[in-house]
Parts: sequence; C-alpha cells; structure tokens
Amino acid sequence: MKSSTNNSITPSAENPGPEGRSFALARTIYGRLIQRGRLRQLQLLVSVQDCGSIARAASEVCMSQSAATQALAELERLVGMRLFERHARGIRPTGSGRVLVSLAREVIVRLRQSAEHLAASKHGATKALRIGAIAAASHTLIAPVLPAFYSMHPDVHIDLEEDTVARLLPLLIGGGFDAMFCRRPQRLPADFVFKPMLEDEAIILAASSHPLSTMAGLSIAALDGARWILPAPSVQPRELFESIVLSALPNANWFPLSTMSLSVLEGLLQQRDAVILLPRSISTGMMASGRLRKLDVALAAPLDPLGVVHSTERAPDLLQAFLSIARQGLRGPQT
Repeated sequence: MKSSTNNSITPSAENPGPEGRSFALARTIYGRLIQRGRLRQLQLLVSVQDCGSIARAASEVCMSQSAATQALAELERLVGMRLFERHARGIRPTGSGRVLVSLAREVIVRLRQSAEHLAASKHGATKALRIGAIAAASHTLIAPVLPAFYSMHPDVHIDLEEDTVARLLPLLIGGGFDAMFCRRPQRLPADFVFKPMLEDEAIILAASSHPLSTMAGLSIAALDGARWILPAPSVQPRELFESIVLSALPNANWFPLSTMSLSVLEGLLQQRDAVILLPRSISTGMMASGRLRKLDVALAAPLDPLGVVHSTERAPDLLQAFLSIARQGLRGPQT
C-alpha cells in the first residue's frame, strides 16, 4: 500500500502564501504609482465617479476627452486592474475603482488643506492648529471655545475636520492632526493619550408638538408606534439604540435614513411621531429654539465621556491653550 502524500505546499521564499503574494503585489502597485502616477489622474478619477461620464469629467478638470481617456487607461495599466465599467447611463467604478476613488478623495482633500494652510500663512496666519472631531465634540467642545480662543490668538489658522473616529484616528496617528476630540477610542497606540472633558448620556428627543412631549414618567413601551430617526451606524448612540430601544421595541419603525447632521435631524423630528436617541451634549443646543423637547423617558443610557486624544510627545502650545480655554468654559464634570 502506498503511503498517503500531503499535496499542500508550504509557503516559502520561492512559493509565498496568499499573504506574501498580496504584500508583494501591494509593493509593486505602490512603486508604480509613486514613480509614474500623477495627481492629475487622481483628480480625474474622482471627477469621473462624480460625473458618471468621461466627457463631463474631462470638462470639469479642463482636459480634452481623449486626454482624459488616455489618463484613465494609463492609471489602469499602473494598478493592473479595471477601474471603470460602462453601463446604460454612462460609466461607473468597479469594486477596485471605488476603493481607489475613496483614497483619491482623501489625497485631494489633504492637498486642498495644505493649500489653505499656505495661503493662510501668506496672509498673516503665522501658526496653525489641526483638529479632528466627531459631531458631538465639535458641537460642545470646539464651537463654544472659538470666540475666546481667537480673542487671544487672532492669527492662528484652525483646520477642523469632522468625521467618525474610525476615519479620523489613522490621520491623527499619522500626524495629520494635532488632536482629535471624540469619545474614548477602543484602542490607542502607547504614545497617545485620551483625556476626558465632559460626561454625557443619551436622551430621547422629539418635536415640542409630539403627543408625548408634555407627559411625565414614560417608559420605552410608551413609544411603541413611534418612528425613529437612526443615528449613523458608526457612533455610540446607534449602539445604544440597538441594545436598548430594539430590545424593548423589537418591531420599532424607523426612517430609511441614518445621519448625524443636526439640520437634517431637526427637520425630520418635525414629522409626525418622529423621535430620536441622541447624546445630551448635542441635544441641549437643539432644544434651545423651543422646537424640540426631551421626552421624560426612564432611560439608563450613559455614553462614554467626550474628550481629547493627542500624542504624549507632541502636544503643541496652541493645543494646550485651546484645551485650557475649553476646560474653563465647561460646566460639566472636568478632568
């Protein structure tokens, strides 16, 4: 009887496994883009997705259609993949194209920010403070500080980018920001620190005209039949909605939209029976107009505190000044 033979191939220098082959390909594509890629191609790439047409995109970036077609073909040769495909109404990115377009957008944004920094420097802004923030932190920790900060530092150019922690944290770690205002990230490199500044909790908000807006001592069950506005998927209030609201109201109804845009939220809350679970930190300002009101619902829903993340090695003086003014202005618990 013949002994059984193991036909599997052990990865080696001559026969690398899937991870090794992927890494090698990534290095090859990176090398080609660095050596032969052009920023103009990235601008065109973004424009083609936005316009859905090479002709319209070429006009947007001041190129001829033939030059645009050639530039895209060259970019596809560099990465070795098709980036766009035709359909009945024009052209759209392939899966690989969507990935590259997303990254190209970030490159274009960074270039635009760099241009703004240089222009601000030329016109008198001798220093810059680069800040990333989630919506709640931007609303409660940054916006109230700006008047006092600019009264003391009128020549500082502040570059504020608002997004999710998942998108902002890599930029912070890579040196794109001086600080990020957010809730405590799940993981931080050893040379970064999170400092809490403001305690927070989730509340339920509705229009002042909502039938339950003047009633006291409500339970979650009283909201059976309400129509919920969903917070964005990547924020903590969405997690609380799923763990608290859906546990009590498994048949809850909601709008086919998720957002943290305050103007959109306030508009939707004027719809009949509309409610939302939001951080108190954001809701306080929204209720100031009198159009919205906190529902008196028994809800134990603490949120992680809002605070700031920055490097333990590079916390510039301007950031320290900004944080000092912010802490002085906060009425909630401070650390």
